[in-house]
Amino acid sequence: MDEHVLFKYLPELESQIGVEHVRPLLDRLTLGTLADGEVLVRDQAPIDSLYLVLKGTLRLTVEFGSHAVQLGEIGPGNWVGELGYFSGVPLASSTVTACGDCEVAQLTYRDFDALLDEDSVAVCRLTHGFIQMLMRRLAVTANNPVIDHHGEMLLPGELSVPWPELAQGKHGVVDFLKSLMGVH
Repeated sequence: MDEHVLFKYLPELESQIGVEHVRPLLDRLTLGTLADGEVLVRDQAPIDSLYLVLKGTLRLTVEFGSHAVQLGEIGPGNWVGELGYFSGVPLASSTVTACGDCEVAQLTYRDFDALLDEDSVAVCRLTHGFIQMLMRRLAVTANNPVIDHHGEMLLPGELSVPWPELAQGKHGVVDFLKSLMGVH
């Protein structure tokens, strides 16, 4: 993919990671298309990639047995699959379905790790973007909660890891940033 094509879809990405850091990312992205109604990932299914929406809209739903609750829709410039990477639990936290024809760029978790070795500045800036995106999603959810079929509020993402288990291993952004900076 040429950076001019990527910046056409996502002009803010140039200022987010910097033009000098985009080539290593582009070398690892794989382009894909989804037809209307096509499922990209299923809730709680194994996932090994981050997906960047380039064109179109993706619908996010969580499933409870035979019930599905729509969390919302995301458009160009948004990523899915980041919770599986940063939580250390490589399971999708929602079902992601195309609403109309969509174009996505795929970045495997393995390629994201390789990018960290090659261009840690790009990964740090991308991670900052992920954090901002997750904060916006959380704010939207808090202001407009999704209620499941039992009347309980849902938050997008995998938030069910018991607190004591979080301290038992490396999980998430803090440990990622510590390893990036060489802090123990």
